[in-house]
Amino acid sequence: MYEGKWYRVKGYNYTECCDCALIHKEAFRLVDGSLEWSGTRDDKLTEERRKELGIKVIRKKTGNDRKKSD
Repeated sequence: MYEGKWYRVKGYNYTECCDCALIHKEAFRLVDGSLEWSGTRDDKLTEERRKELGIKVIRKKTGNDRKKSD
């Protein structure tokens, strides 16, 4: 994809955003004359693309990551 270039959309599209290669599946539809957009993260394609580019993402643990004691 090239910045500023227009692309014809066929109901859905995959977009790689930012420098971390996170990939989203984007869907578009026309409803009552309005264009609607929806996006979902595609973890499998993101993992494949990051591997291809040699990108390793390390997540820091937060308080929410601790195991809950029973």
